[in-house]
Amino acid sequence: MDVEGLIRRSISGMQPPTYPGPEAGLLRMDANTNLIGRNPAIDRAAKRVSEIDLAQYPTCLSDDLRSAIAREHGLESEEVLVGGGSDEVLDVLCRAFLNPGDVVACATPSFVMYAFFGRLHFGKVVEVPLRRPDWALDVEALLGVKAKLTFVASPNNPTGNAVPAADLERLLAGSTGLVLVDEAYADFCGQDFASRVRRFENLVVSRTFSKSHGLAGLRVGYGVANRPVMERMYGAKTPLTLSAASEAIALESLADPSFVRETVAGVQRERARLAGRLADLGFRPQRTDANFMLVDLGEPSGPLAAFLRSKGVVTRPMGDIQGLGDFLRVTVGRPEHTDRLVALIREYRS
Repeated sequence: MDVEGLIRRSISGMQPPTYPGPEAGLLRMDANTNLIGRNPAIDRAAKRVSEIDLAQYPTCLSDDLRSAIAREHGLESEEVLVGGGSDEVLDVLCRAFLNPGDVVACATPSFVMYAFFGRLHFGKVVEVPLRRPDWALDVEALLGVKAKLTFVASPNNPTGNAVPAADLERLLAGSTGLVLVDEAYADFCGQDFASRVRRFENLVVSRTFSKSHGLAGLRVGYGVANRPVMERMYGAKTPLTLSAASEAIALESLADPSFVRETVAGVQRERARLAGRLADLGFRPQRTDANFMLVDLGEPSGPLAAFLRSKGVVTRPMGDIQGLGDFLRVTVGRPEHTDRLVALIREYRS
């Protein structure tokens, strides 16, 4: 059988996306997940989960969680879509609105899944470079693409900087297509465009429980948009993609936001300290609004990353992204994580 002759044309030549998986005994400072601690919602939800009849399907659209998320942002549940991580929101958006050949715009460097889903759904992907040295979004260049769908991460991954609200508003006002603003890391800088989807009819916002909530293993994400857009997205969504157990834990996390507040405060304190310690080593940490930091080492990042991994600390060398060969991405954790990282860098240099 000629498998290559049978595959969908849009994936020909594409490499499968990969995410870092769990490995026992390692300090994972590479995945931008929550290193602050265990979310108490997991334990609080134990009784709720024990009472769920797991022999039955959950509600088709995760109704209770949709309602709770809607209350968080001053919206109606019909303006919320819940899915298996925010990746599902990106996928559903492309399924709902892209036809073959439609133009998809995104910045570069940015989250690789924007281009992946755009190409998967037969879109013509146009990547617009961020403006250096401050990694600013080139709004005029993005508008010049005249895309049907534009993806913007704020704060951006891997650079860490949030897009100024005025720039996002200018992009939304000038675009003739839909604009998705990915707010996976927005809690770490207080940004909330999710609450503004009624103001901008072409705005879609995605968010996740993987970062500030510390629930990456649950794979819970959501999108918000005005009703006409959301109705079309629901028309393209597979039902029952979120388990009842995941929904129960996410609901507990929303019910008591103290863990999220403590996480955000801890990250904000420690990222300033981490930046100072790395600057003292002669590196150039980039300004960040997220729970991770992009660091210019002034030399290829691969050797240091390999050494750190051999000592049990995993970081993200950026050599696979054009122009970022000298950069290392590091997740911000607790003070002891910073101290361990810095001590190992000193050991590497000795």
